[in-house]
Amino acid sequence: MDAYKMNDHYKISQETELPRSTSSPLDFELMYALAEYSHEPMMLVQPDGTFLFVNSAICQLVGQTKEFLLKDGRKGLIDLSDDRWEFALKARREHGHYKGEVNLVHKSGIKIPVELGSRTFSTSKGAQFVSVHVRDLRAEKDSQECIEKQQQELKNTVRELQLVLDSTADFICTFSLDGYLLHVNQACHSILGYTPSEMIGKHCTEFIHPEDVTKTADDAKEVIKNSSTLNFKNRYIHKNGSVIYFSWSSSLIKEESKVYCIGRDITKEVLNDSKDRENDYRLQSLLQEGHDMVCILDQEGTYTFVSGSVRHVLGFEPEELLGYKAFDFIHPDHIPEILSDFEQVMAGVDLKTKPFRFKAKSGEWRWIETKGVNCFHHPAINGIIINSRDITDRLEAQNQLERSEKLYKALFENNPDSVYSLDKEGNFTSVNATTVACSGYSEEELLKMNFVQMLHPDWVEETLADYEETLAGVSSTSETVILTAQGEKLNLAITKVPVIVGGELIGIHGIAKDVTETKQQQRLLKETARRLNSILESIKDAFFTLDKNWCFTYVNNKFESSLGVKSHELHGLDVREVYPPEKFGKFYAKFKRAIDLQHPVHFEIFYDGLNKWLDVSAYPSEEGLSVFIKGISARKKVEAELKKLSLVASKTVNSVYITDEEGRIEWVNEGFTRVTGYTLEEVIGRKPGDLLAGPETNPERVSMIRKKLAYDKPFVQEVQNRSKTGEVYWSKLDVTPIIDDVTGGRKKFIVIETEITEQKKAEEERAKLTEELLRRNRHLEQFTYIVSHNLRSPVANILGLTSLLNTSDNKEFQEGITARLKQTAQNLDYIIRDLNEMLSLQAGFMEERERIFLPEIVDQAIQFLPADSYEKVAVELNGIEEIGSIRSYVSSILSNLLTNAVKYKSPDRSLILSIKAELHEQDEVLCLSVSDNGLGINLEKEGKNLFGLYKRFHFHVSGRGLGLYLVKTQAEALGGYVTVESQLNIGSTFKVWLKNYK
Repeated sequence: MDAYKMNDHYKISQETELPRSTSSPLDFELMYALAEYSHEPMMLVQPDGTFLFVNSAICQLVGQTKEFLLKDGRKGLIDLSDDRWEFALKARREHGHYKGEVNLVHKSGIKIPVELGSRTFSTSKGAQFVSVHVRDLRAEKDSQECIEKQQQELKNTVRELQLVLDSTADFICTFSLDGYLLHVNQACHSILGYTPSEMIGKHCTEFIHPEDVTKTADDAKEVIKNSSTLNFKNRYIHKNGSVIYFSWSSSLIKEESKVYCIGRDITKEVLNDSKDRENDYRLQSLLQEGHDMVCILDQEGTYTFVSGSVRHVLGFEPEELLGYKAFDFIHPDHIPEILSDFEQVMAGVDLKTKPFRFKAKSGEWRWIETKGVNCFHHPAINGIIINSRDITDRLEAQNQLERSEKLYKALFENNPDSVYSLDKEGNFTSVNATTVACSGYSEEELLKMNFVQMLHPDWVEETLADYEETLAGVSSTSETVILTAQGEKLNLAITKVPVIVGGELIGIHGIAKDVTETKQQQRLLKETARRLNSILESIKDAFFTLDKNWCFTYVNNKFESSLGVKSHELHGLDVREVYPPEKFGKFYAKFKRAIDLQHPVHFEIFYDGLNKWLDVSAYPSEEGLSVFIKGISARKKVEAELKKLSLVASKTVNSVYITDEEGRIEWVNEGFTRVTGYTLEEVIGRKPGDLLAGPETNPERVSMIRKKLAYDKPFVQEVQNRSKTGEVYWSKLDVTPIIDDVTGGRKKFIVIETEITEQKKAEEERAKLTEELLRRNRHLEQFTYIVSHNLRSPVANILGLTSLLNTSDNKEFQEGITARLKQTAQNLDYIIRDLNEMLSLQAGFMEERERIFLPEIVDQAIQFLPADSYEKVAVELNGIEEIGSIRSYVSSILSNLLTNAVKYKSPDRSLILSIKAELHEQDEVLCLSVSDNGLGINLEKEGKNLFGLYKRFHFHVSGRGLGLYLVKTQAEALGGYVTVESQLNIGSTFKVWLKNYK
């Protein structure tokens, strides 16, 4: 049985190559079972997103069938709105692996947070696949939320106790024996200006007036000595810098090594006389050292005063902001709203802004909220007082809390498994959508039920015992069976976690996974194991397996019949005891190497006991070693014969190579290397057409050769090849197919390549000579036609008219004859000129090709035109200057085309000409075009006669019909041709394609 088609759910395209396991089929079955029945969702994917394999866990996770996922691929389960997918796919393509959190989508549309791990790997033939592992994060996030909830409840309790201490107006605190503050109540803020967090952990001397440090230390010694002191007075420094007077009562708690102190603020009594001075000092300290920034802005929003607290808030020194506008530091998104607020404050409205971003000195954007008060009426201020507070940390905490709440809701409601909560009596207190779908009951029905009502009668006792264990505070996972509302049995794997708040268990949180299908798969696994044994027995090669101690664990029928042994007799025996190392030492050395390196070994060996050559393959695994043995004596005999033949082929002068059935090279002789420059190592496994094809051996010809290979008949083919050095040469291939009986009738091809470059060159020269002779012959026929027809008629006319001159003395009659003679002589002159021009054209064939300056020829051709014959000539040579051609021909072509354009211009509009030149095909062909807006030609009617001798299409002007004939003839003489595009009453474009000789 094919190990890649194990069941109907494991569907793979015939065109897809999967990585073949190097272990035994049994190992592959086990690995498949591990993947298929694993609780961890797994997938095997092609790089383009096509799914090749999905296990049951991933199907359960997203609520889809395997058939659906294998058909729809990646789009069947990813959350398209999750931007992290794009980053995950890009990271895997660039680095070959990725691990991170993304969202999947359940069939119901619920989003599932998972941890995705993917890795790209390649087969030996270069095919790439991606293995994907998914971990469901919902339970983890749910547990975290539960812990956070318990922590919050504990914090609430501590906060209530703290409120008791903070409600007193006295400063209550505890010190360690070495003077560090361990706890302070909230009164510290109202008395000293410090929050508890700012004082706890610091030494008391950081807050005591320097002049009172010594006497405070003496009082501390007194407390330790006598356990308490009363009415000790000293001074503390307020956060704003002012002095606070305290009266202390202190007690030593020896068991905890702490000093408990109550300090009463007696500042008013002690400093009543200097209250105004102290208040002023306190205000200055607050402005300089407070955590709120206080500043004054003028009417333009420019800083005129900045408190020292700006150092703590934004990192600026006060003088760094003076003179600058506040709006320069506000984020552009908030400028319109802040300007509106500023205008309201200017109008006299006391206003508190919404949070906005302000750039700190570090460049970081900090969120602040600001209150503005218009004090332009106060002479000492004359501006707007701005009080700003940094709320960045507060906003981040709020955002984090919001994210946490949404995460918990998503984990509970979108979990693909059933998630529920029970009270201590087993009644449902909450259920998610999956629980509703799984059970068949509505949410309202479940919240009125006890979980026992859903249990299968056979599982009530065992499930209740597990429940009691969880009530005792022990988390556990167990299996049970329930009955749905429709009466169907479901196998569930349930994880139960006790919910404990304040040391008291208040209920149970459960996650139930439907394992009904898994149970069915376990039964299928047993059947698969039975079928695997049948497969092993059907292997045609001798096959056996050894455990780590080299003892037989399995031998197939072929091994038994080949060596005359029985499987049950060998099972458990050490192979070295059955087959002694003295005779099989070479086998065991190879086996040991495979086991030590954990890498397969393959070797061929002659075994005297059977008088046969053997092909042996050994594959190590964690369980031991699997060995395949087959006889190859026939193949060895053929190889010896081939070796002799290859010796003969290697010494022949011609290039000889052998290919496999697919046309891939297996062997080449020295003649091949001499002709192509490639060695056997460079070409083995490659197709000659892909490697050697020259410019004229196009893909169609290569495809035709490969089709001939399929006919199983010898054939001969000429091809143009390119050697390793880039030299192009022609070869004749004699291809002979042969059948290799040793490899089961597979085909090979012997190719004898004979270089025929010189022969091809000679053929090309003959073809060119033949073409030239044919062309000259056509011109000779034209010349003969003119001589025999056009020239005979005027000569006959002249002879007849001359004979008539003497027949009458009538002067008027003789003048008529003379006029007719003059006209006939003029026609004869035209014909002789045409003959002369044609003879000149023939003579021009022998002119030398030279480098000519194209812009100069174009200018001369234009100058020959009458100045009033055209309105405009547009010249676009595209930077072309020198070309290789015959100067007189190119000049004649341009002159004829331009003269024709002038001669046949439209009477309804001024003539506009365009001359354009372009180089094509790697600068080897020049396209010279002349366009006009003249009368045009009806190509459908006159196209076939357009370039004929004495062919004319407009008779309102004089002409002989020779110009276009000369253009075509000269273009062909220069290795080119002429094309035309024309429409009546619109204009014409003649394109002359000429070979650009180097």
